[in-house]
Amino acid sequence: MSKSTTKVAFLWHMHQPCYKHPTENYYYLPWVRLHAVKDYYGMAKTIEKFATVKVSFNFSGILLRQLLDYIENHAKDYYQILSLKNPAGLTKEEKAFIINRFFSANFERVIKPKKRFLQLYNKKLSPRAKFTAQDITDLVTLFNLSWFHPYTLKDDKNLKNLLLKERNYTLQDKEYVIEKQYQVMKGIIPLYKKLIAGGRIELTLTPFHHPIMPLLYDTDVVKEFSYLKKPVLRFSHPEDCIWHLHQAKSTFEEIFAYTPSGSWPSEGSVSEGVVSLYGKEGFKWIGADEAILFKSLTTDYVSYDMIKNQRHLIYRPYKFRGVDIFFRDRNFSDMLSFVYQGWDDANFAVHDLIEHFKRTHNFAKNIFKERVITIIMDGENAWEYYKNNGVDFLEALYRALEKNDVLETETPSGFLKNNTNSRSLERLASGSWINGDFGVWVGSKKNNVYWAILKRTRDILDKCKNGSIDLETAKKYFYLIEGSDWFWWNTFEDVSGEFKNIFFSYVEEIYRILGRKAPARIK
Repeated sequence: MSKSTTKVAFLWHMHQPCYKHPTENYYYLPWVRLHAVKDYYGMAKTIEKFATVKVSFNFSGILLRQLLDYIENHAKDYYQILSLKNPAGLTKEEKAFIINRFFSANFERVIKPKKRFLQLYNKKLSPRAKFTAQDITDLVTLFNLSWFHPYTLKDDKNLKNLLLKERNYTLQDKEYVIEKQYQVMKGIIPLYKKLIAGGRIELTLTPFHHPIMPLLYDTDVVKEFSYLKKPVLRFSHPEDCIWHLHQAKSTFEEIFAYTPSGSWPSEGSVSEGVVSLYGKEGFKWIGADEAILFKSLTTDYVSYDMIKNQRHLIYRPYKFRGVDIFFRDRNFSDMLSFVYQGWDDANFAVHDLIEHFKRTHNFAKNIFKERVITIIMDGENAWEYYKNNGVDFLEALYRALEKNDVLETETPSGFLKNNTNSRSLERLASGSWINGDFGVWVGSKKNNVYWAILKRTRDILDKCKNGSIDLETAKKYFYLIEGSDWFWWNTFEDVSGEFKNIFFSYVEEIYRILGRKAPARIK
């Protein structure tokens, strides 16, 4: 067999849903702004430091649209608006909101190490404590400072001094911090363009509003999972899948002058019909979870358990209906997502991972001529759980891979240029990266009610004709409520109810436009 290196393909996935209510001119939640400053910038900046490392970045279309809104229109969000307000002018409700929400940062890595931040956190826990105007100013300043990437703090002396100051912040301090966030955001797109031009990264997309594509294609796909309750009314609109792909593509072309050839389908969700659409739309490859491959290779004679123990199977792409599919190594992806964050010695953690990679190389090199270890994971939420926002870990990892003789980073498209080892799949199982099924987004009472709302709303829209109503806006809002996040937060605890509020605000606005009575909100 060849002595060629085993390729390591990292795909860092970035995604946020729409955080703006249809009747408001600001975003209600700040996560696009804050993750842009900390992660979308920092992850790309890290790549710039290494001459030969290649990775892929994946964005949803709606995330990029919101980011562009901040950059071009100086868009605002509710957290930013409150941050800049004079504490003396805050209402009782606004003050309570700040006290409840501005500790939304990792306690161990962000709050606990800063004496003033920790003091304010403990004060919040005391039912009799009252926050002074200075407490509020310090809290909002520390919160916003905590979302800067370490590279930015290192490069900006004023920011570094403000972080060291910890208390007695002024209005001018707050304004400097917020304005710096906008400056960082303005540098993000040029940075990615530079990395694209240098052949350092591949950009890939997720369908525009991050919908679970197989469920849009046909909710009857749930029949494949006997333990999930199928929605009473069948929803089947493959044309909506195409809309989400087209919108995401056009967004990339507008912002980056770049057409992605690959995709991480929302939540890694695939079905045979959806992959066929990807092929018809000109995509060369997609990513999926290893469980999908194992289920796809299972037969009446070879059980799933037997297949999943043949881990070498995931270290090459497979073709299905003309589309190459890279199956992510769930173990390695989860180690980066959830395990190494607790290892304070970054070099020790990286050594452990590299040794795992090398063992994989030594095993698979005798089986496949070309090999690829595929790591697909969240590129924004994991790092706040790491020491120094993951900088020490990622730098050590990239450095180790640059120096390694048997491992080499590569993008999926780069790998396919030289790969002659794709095997065709006779069938493709349906499912996502979570449990290999769609149970997070369908099957529960609440989620099936959402699918009923979508079905009813879509039927009404299809009967409407352009005229006195703004049908195009109603359709635009409908595509938005097809996104996965509204369903996700029915399954996982939406304590504040914010995602439910956003979902129903668009449902109600659609019905207002149509002159119909909106469905009641579910509790």
